[in-house]
Amino acid sequence: MATFNGSGEAPEETDGRVAQRPGSLNRNLTRQSAALLRRFVLETIHEEDPDAKVSPEDLGGSRTEIDDPTIKEICKSLKKIGDELNRNAELQHVIETVPLENIRDVLYKVAEGILVTDGLNWGRIVTFLYFAGKLVSKALKKLKAMIQPIINWSLDLIQTRVIPWIEQQGGWEMIFAYFGTPTWQTFAVFSAGLVTGILAILKLT
Repeated sequence: MATFNGSGEAPEETDGRVAQRPGSLNRNLTRQSAALLRRFVLETIHEEDPDAKVSPEDLGGSRTEIDDPTIKEICKSLKKIGDELNRNAELQHVIETVPLENIRDVLYKVAEGILVTDGLNWGRIVTFLYFAGKLVSKALKKLKAMIQPIINWSLDLIQTRVIPWIEQQGGWEMIFAYFGTPTWQTFAVFSAGLVTGILAILKLT
């Protein structure tokens, strides 16, 4: 028999297991996605500058959320893709030339170009996280007041464009299976085309 929760309602049961209520998975993914973004951004910043003075709280989060073991493991996998992007010197240079006063427009244009519903995949999602991390790193050096807005804009885009796809895949944990696929093995080739697209977007701004 199902036990009742604090509201006096019993959760549904499926094959003897308590099923999640509609929307509960989405809420969990929203919290998890925010923690992943913050950890990914922090790691991106500290790889670029180990002495950078930025904390989870500066990004609107907490140390507890980003140090969750599951978040750490998922982020470690995501960073494997980010490392491929780090090798593109032209991408780094163009990101450095993005004017801070135009960051929101640039972020949304890049999202429009790579977070395409019918073509979404892990590589595109990580590329967006990577780009957001680089923008935060840029703001940290030149205009700290822009850090939280960039995080907020990125979370809005993740909520509307990424989470529905992640939910369909079965959660962020499915990234672990991705690395055994041919798609991952050819990611370097895939990323080259994706970066070319991003460069074209940035050069037009």
